[in-house]
Amino acid sequence: MPAPIHHLGYVVEDLHRDAPHFAAVTGAGPFFAMEHIPFDEVTYRGEPAVYDHSSAFGAWGPTIVELTQVHDAQPAALRDSLVGPGGGVGHVAWLADSLEHEVSRLQDAGITPFHAGRTGPASAVWFDGGEVFGHPIEVLQRRDELLRFYAMVREAAVGWDGSEPLRIMTGAPA
Repeated sequence: MPAPIHHLGYVVEDLHRDAPHFAAVTGAGPFFAMEHIPFDEVTYRGEPAVYDHSSAFGAWGPTIVELTQVHDAQPAALRDSLVGPGGGVGHVAWLADSLEHEVSRLQDAGITPFHAGRTGPASAVWFDGGEVFGHPIEVLQRRDELLRFYAMVREAAVGWDGSEPLRIMTGAPA
């Protein structure tokens, strides 16, 4: 059985402005934000790279939404590979029991990886979605820490009254 889509990502210009607006329009939220997420390792096409971004996660019904503000992405080709603010879906993501196996499976299907990153418990590989998707794909290694974080995001949405739509987190998710 194929892995289901875990979350949808959108690139925004200003997380502090755009997350509350997204919440007001869609009813999604609250959004939990991590600013300038530090990486232990970042690559673009196998070479060291820079990816400075802030992301906020909220529940939109059963779907997790990630809103991302890109502060810096180097080399320039990495920035060009990401969907620009307002450019539609920035990525779709799913979780894999074995990131290595899923990367190999997607490559065998002709989907090309372009970016990888590791920070704390999170490891992800990004692919050029090409003709199949038209936007990037993110595959994350399934980890208990991530599952607990996403469960917290979903639980916070139950009965949420719309107050405090953007909540800044300090430290990595537990």
